Amino acid sequence: MLSFQGVGATSGKGSGIAVIHRKNYGKLHDKYYADEAKDLFFEIKELALSEIEGLCSLCHSDEERDIFKAHQLMLLDEEVDKLIFQEIESGEDLLKAIKNVQANFFSQFQAMENEVFSSKALDVQEVFDRLIDKIKKQDKFKTINKNFILICEELLPTTIFDYPLEHLKGIVVKKGTFFSHGVIIAKSKMIPVVIGVGADIAKIRANDYLVVDGTTGKVVVISE
Repeated sequence: MLSFQGVGATSGKGSGIAVIHRKNYGKLHDKYYADEAKDLFFEIKELALSEIEGLCSLCHSDEERDIFKAHQLMLLDEEVDKLIFQEIESGEDLLKAIKNVQANFFSQFQAMENEVFSSKALDVQEVFDRLIDKIKKQDKFKTINKNFILICEELLPTTIFDYPLEHLKGIVVKKGTFFSHGVIIAKSKMIPVVIGVGADIAKIRANDYLVVDGTTGKVVVISE
């Protein structure tokens, strides 16, 4: 048995097996240029908007819905379309065009001195990741039928909804802030969250049994 200390971000305790969240898009074999890239962009944008609308329907508070509505507004922003099309017209393929615009927006938000605003850089990143995900056709449904603790590098808003909420009993995050939308949603769902565990997160292996205290920030690994 081992234990380590993070920062409690939400109240409550939870226990279950460790599930490691990994973002893996796989490889993209086809590239899309010019008009084909523009046409595909509109298709994947509609798919992403539909997905976000579905997530909104799962929310139980206006605060949660506002987070996803902000994602929708970014995807509907004509300036985003314009910047991506400029990249395509300069000769980039669709994937590279989206990544270039994503990097630009992410760096702008991350550079903001106010932590409330800088923490939204992850939301910006996720909006574009959702588009990339649609290109690579890597949507995966996760089926877990026992209580578990989610282990992740960063807690993005939609990450929580990727997993069965009835079995999600806690979240351990390597980084994270109190102001991140992921933490806000977890709090509204009364899911204990421990952030800022740093390098100690590497001590957790898939299927380890964990006890998480979202109030004190303590994480205990019962079985290794």
